[in-house]
Amino acid sequence: MGTFKKTAMWTGIVLTGLCGIVLLGGGKIVSGSLLIVTAFVMALLVGRSKIPVWLRAVILCAIFALVIWNISTTELPDPNDPIAMGCGELAFDYEPSGIKFLDQVVRIFNSFLAQAAPS
Repeated sequence: MGTFKKTAMWTGIVLTGLCGIVLLGGGKIVSGSLLIVTAFVMALLVGRSKIPVWLRAVILCAIFALVIWNISTTELPDPNDPIAMGCGELAFDYEPSGIKFLDQVVRIFNSFLAQAAPS
């Protein structure tokens, strides 16, 4: 059980940091920075924290709620306006799914891929 718990904990820390890097590359500076700092703090406090587990869980949920709120403020171009859809650098074209939050996440990820693509 101890090995599974450690593996799950470190996987969560790494995924949190990677999500922060994607958000930074996608233009969400505050959310990306917040997730990267959270990943570092989580890594530093592994097994050494005197903070109760329930309080750490509440703080982590609050941070992820702020990140989700920040992602939800991403403006999507009007799908009926071809000029607005062509603005900005995107790695690939995609059809809007109709789920606003999913489209916002795809747009941020698409922007990250465009930044990471070789010139």
